[in-house]
Amino acid sequence: MKCILSYRVAKHLLSKGFKIVDIDTSRKIPGNIVFVFEQSEALNYELEKITRKGE
Repeated sequence: MKCILSYRVAKHLLSKGFKIVDIDTSRKIPGNIVFVFEQSEALNYELEKITRKGE
């Protein structure tokens, strides 16, 4: 499972066809929610593309 804190990133992943497994409250940042996605190589690749874009 991969937890995403950013609404923007979660929305981007949804637009790319990734499915949310669960939505839960954050244990690290009280008051925030996390979007839980199934861990996969494709998900990791898409997250790498997102982080490289911001460099």
